[in-house]
Amino acid sequence: MNQPATAPAKRRWYQEINRAQWLTLAGAWCLWALDAVDFLLITFVLIDIAKTFDVTLHTASLLILATFGVRWLGGMLFGNLSDRIGRKIPMLIALVWFTAGAAFTGLAWSFTAVFAFRLLLGFGMAPILTLGSTMIAEVWPEKYRAIGIGILDTGWGFGSVLAATLYGLIYPHFGWRPLFFAGIIPGLLVGLYIWRFVPESPVWLKAREKGLVSKRKSPAATLFREHLKLVLVLSLVQFLLQFGSWPLQGLLATYLRELHMPPASVSMITSAGAVGQICGFFCSGFIAERVGRKNAIAMMLAIGCCCVFALVNLAPVSIALGCTFAFLSGFWIVGASGIYPTILAENLPSNVRATGVGLMYNIGVIGGGIAPFIVLASLDYFKVALPKGMFFYTLLGDVLGVLIIYLATRETRGIPIEHAGAQDDESAQSQQEGIRRDAW
Repeated sequence: MNQPATAPAKRRWYQEINRAQWLTLAGAWCLWALDAVDFLLITFVLIDIAKTFDVTLHTASLLILATFGVRWLGGMLFGNLSDRIGRKIPMLIALVWFTAGAAFTGLAWSFTAVFAFRLLLGFGMAPILTLGSTMIAEVWPEKYRAIGIGILDTGWGFGSVLAATLYGLIYPHFGWRPLFFAGIIPGLLVGLYIWRFVPESPVWLKAREKGLVSKRKSPAATLFREHLKLVLVLSLVQFLLQFGSWPLQGLLATYLRELHMPPASVSMITSAGAVGQICGFFCSGFIAERVGRKNAIAMMLAIGCCCVFALVNLAPVSIALGCTFAFLSGFWIVGASGIYPTILAENLPSNVRATGVGLMYNIGVIGGGIAPFIVLASLDYFKVALPKGMFFYTLLGDVLGVLIIYLATRETRGIPIEHAGAQDDESAQSQQEGIRRDAW
């Protein structure tokens, strides 16, 4: 008697990711986590730097803007280099660059010197996420692309936890300067790992074989000549969304310290926010694959704004409430940014992808750098309380950014990476509609 054929067991999404793809994600993830540590430590010690060099707090907040202000240039130049010579070597150069910038911050002898070294760090940190997300977009399967980039972005959250932990352990005993030497040895180890185990992007290698990569023709020139409207729109979207994210990320520790909380409590609440970021980054890819890129961003930011309002009003009431809403704010507000690199990578062809993602994402983070300064300046000039300023500017940036996303961009879920940047929107739409949503 014939037995009925047994249907093959359905594979989980993570079982479809091969070894080279996991190695690529691990290298980019570690790099992004180190980047977060070296950058975010400054947000814990703005008050100390202001006192050390006798400047106002909102002047000290310009150090965040200094780091962000040069990232558009670093992102474009490193991306331009990456589109010419590959993704891997520029990642290693950037690692050395931002690690040196952080270490020199701890040696600074004046506020001007701190400012200069933060410029150095900003130039080097600019391409880390954009090159990493470009690699993931080009290496991972298309139906899991947003998931891979979302997991990559969890590195920032883990870096936030580590930065908060280092602050709690080192600052009370040794002050602010030794904090900035913490990334030197881990940076060396991560660099060796990337050199040994992370392969070059196969999509870039194929583009080179087809003659689409030229060391003579500038990818940046091609980007502006062929995709200028896209660059302008997506840069503005990134600027507004990053502006809406950074009152929380850049000023939460400062707000808690102004409440005269002890370092352990500051570390606990900011760590809760960082854990929320990790979870939000991880889940953002699944949400984006389920409901689409634009809907996912809008939903996450809407919930996140409500959580920020609760956080700034309830953190003074109890540590438990502060931790709860710091976690939720990190999950929804910061976690939504895990989708941003996916949208950028899916709108550009491989010959200008790293250049475009590097430029547009890092133009966006200028908005993040401006946000803390504007919030703190509002305290002085408009007599706005810090918690009200944090919530208002978060809401303003996110609402405007989401409106432009819906009005001026297309949905890119399901577009094969080889077809990214295609001018035929109907063809792209048919590709999206043909993707089966059975990954889970």
